[in-house]
Amino acid sequence: MDSVFAKQFRLRTMTSWDANSFEDALGKKVQWGIVHGKQFSGAKEAAQQLVSIVKGKVINMKAMSEDVRKKLGTEEEPFEGDVPIEKVEECILELVSKDKGNNDKFCYIFDSWEHKDADSFFCAMSQEFGLPNFLIHTDASKATIADRYKKANEVDDIGEEAQQELTDAATKDETNQKELEARFEQSEILKKMHTVTTDTMEGCNKALKNIFSAKVVLVNHEKRLDVDIVCSNLAIKYNFLYISVYQLIRQHIQERTDMGKALLACKKPKALNDSVRYADGAEDEFEEQEYSAAHFDLKMVL
Repeated sequence: MDSVFAKQFRLRTMTSWDANSFEDALGKKVQWGIVHGKQFSGAKEAAQQLVSIVKGKVINMKAMSEDVRKKLGTEEEPFEGDVPIEKVEECILELVSKDKGNNDKFCYIFDSWEHKDADSFFCAMSQEFGLPNFLIHTDASKATIADRYKKANEVDDIGEEAQQELTDAATKDETNQKELEARFEQSEILKKMHTVTTDTMEGCNKALKNIFSAKVVLVNHEKRLDVDIVCSNLAIKYNFLYISVYQLIRQHIQERTDMGKALLACKKPKALNDSVRYADGAEDEFEEQEYSAAHFDLKMVL
């Protein structure tokens, strides 16, 4: 028999049962995402900017691979050949497990991978952690990439060999994006893929904040209209959190929290107009008129 939560979750999603989404709703799923792009497109810089936005931790698989290489060999006989990808994956799992043991919850950001291709990487990480929470594909103009290459290599011109290297990197990036897009489409999470222009890192940071910052919808209505159920259903359908402001104000004041005391200190009762006042004789069961946000300092309420 399903638990009450399971039944509510199935109703909330309006879709067939999905264990991955259920784990996510319970807060058990590991949050992770992908940031990638062509050479000098700013993928690593974008990943670092995401750290503060999503409380992230960047996974450096190349560094992990080199650590594994050292452990597999000795100073007298260094390990030769390709490092088994399974060993690198074990390092990632150990890192995540250690964070969980310390009650540290991060969103793990991959800005590169050591697997043979993007498809193999996606499958391996999805098998361990569930589907990714996002993919950021960084893109920059040819002029920007050329300038960054010259600066990084301290040269005035890009030679034929270097130009071919950049072209090959761009082709590889296109292949990676197509493979990942196919997986995201198959997993029905295409809406989690975003392309961010990185010609300036300031613009990139702004775009990332727009993608990951909370979206807020303010609802105002006449008291003759009962919108609680409508708002609740919309929140369920679009995975929003429905917050009734006056009920929060009421709760803080009645429980005498620090916020409640601050709200009472700034309260200036106002005469409510017809659009927000209950009609004469109408029941105000939850004292909505008394705890309306209109009576309190707007900045305090926000």
